[in-house]
Amino acid sequence: MARPKKKRIPDLIVALDFGGSLTKGIYTNSPSSCNLLSMEPEVISVPKAGIESYEATKLGTPDPADSAWLGLDEEHYYAVGYLASSQFNANPGLSSFKYERALFKTLAAVWVASCRLGLKNKFSAALCTLLPPGEYDNASRLREMIANKLKDFETPTGILNVSLNNWDCKPEGSGVYLYYSHACGGTLKQKTAAVVMIGYRNASVLVSERGIVGKRVTSNLGFVRLVEAVEKRVSSVVPTSVLASAIARAGDNVEQECLQPLIMSSLQKDRETDLDRLVEAVRAAREQYALSVTSWLKEVLPKGLDEVMLSGGTAEYLQPELEEYFTSTQVVWNGNIQLPESLQDPLIGNRMVDVYGMYWYFMTVVGQSFMEEVSNTKLA
Repeated sequence: MARPKKKRIPDLIVALDFGGSLTKGIYTNSPSSCNLLSMEPEVISVPKAGIESYEATKLGTPDPADSAWLGLDEEHYYAVGYLASSQFNANPGLSSFKYERALFKTLAAVWVASCRLGLKNKFSAALCTLLPPGEYDNASRLREMIANKLKDFETPTGILNVSLNNWDCKPEGSGVYLYYSHACGGTLKQKTAAVVMIGYRNASVLVSERGIVGKRVTSNLGFVRLVEAVEKRVSSVVPTSVLASAIARAGDNVEQECLQPLIMSSLQKDRETDLDRLVEAVRAAREQYALSVTSWLKEVLPKGLDEVMLSGGTAEYLQPELEEYFTSTQVVWNGNIQLPESLQDPLIGNRMVDVYGMYWYFMTVVGQSFMEEVSNTKLA
């Protein structure tokens, strides 16, 4: 009788959220600590000669997250994150499905984490990821692609050979739901509850009835729709990324003094009229955007909702409008998740909570089962 194949505790654990404005991740090689990983969302195919030229002329020693590229074979090379946007004019890919670029972002994140942790070029990894509910049916396909390409891909530090020991993928919002459900100690099983995640690209909803998540839906009503509406109303030379940042930081206080310091460097000094028009455009677009979001929520959420968990950077931007909409429903922001100090970043804020909830679940539930299986295999 063949002896059972021994399993190993992975050398690296990575949790990833493929956000439209930022790839957010958590990585570790120790259960006692976790580390923050963030990368710009851009990905672009680059000729091998382009990568070779970049490496030959590169000066300095940038952080791996700012210099990530991949070679999947002799003909297919990709720049990821800051390198893709700064050197190769890549775009964030908001019109494509998240899972289509998730392969490249995952490989890049694994390489970045391995560099920061000082791992050798051959190691094992466990991955947990989040996908929009509308793309969740592609999870098994994504796993197959990642497991296959991890075995042999080129990076700035050489060929990596990574074996995928464990994998978990869940719909966006699951991290918040799983963490909060555990904290509630089972009381959520007697309620109709929902998670509403609103980010830069998507808005997603998970609905739980008596502890079972059944309904999961995604729309394209992310923050980018608001930014596009503003751009349609005014002719401006302000870059989309600068405009989006200015609108987000201004929040519901859409006044000249809030927007001006953030965008005037992109405007000419004699274009004060443009600023006036921009302020009015943001006010009108925000009002319409909030109505679009709440109208969609009315359509997809069940009547008699007992509790709603709100999360995502755009949800926080729309906090006044959402709390007014849910006046008859108990509102829980971010599943009451408190991020550990190592994951706190003022520029990212609470946008890490969903991936942290997923990471927490993976380490405490999936990870614990896996560790027990490893121990039992060793004893056999």
